[in-house]
Amino acid sequence: MPLNIFFDVDHTLVFIDQHTNALRPGAHEAMRKLKAAGHGVFVWSASGLAHVERVVHMHGLGEWVDGMFDKDPRVQPYPDFIIDDDWYLVEKYGGHCVSQYKAVNPDDTEFEDALFKLAELGHM
Repeated sequence: MPLNIFFDVDHTLVFIDQHTNALRPGAHEAMRKLKAAGHGVFVWSASGLAHVERVVHMHGLGEWVDGMFDKDPRVQPYPDFIIDDDWYLVEKYGGHCVSQYKAVNPDDTEFEDALFKLAELGHM
């Protein structure tokens, strides 16, 4: 059964400061694998839709993204599984909590861990 999988932007997909706008390692591969498995891939942020659109386009994620949103509890489609650095939201919606991406780290494997959790649940 396909899921609506939502990625958070700040500290989940990207690390952004005044000098850096870095995509977390594995983002392209994770989204590609989710799409290949038939899932819907969405990106949202409490920083607003324009921020989401900038990040998705800047990092070349558009070919795998089915929708972009401001983080709103009434969003449609509703998330089935979120990937976020906010444990409260992961508890609320269900999903996988990643560590905050607050510095460029080429060895980061958080998205692989999220896909492993989806596989354990029978969705990959």
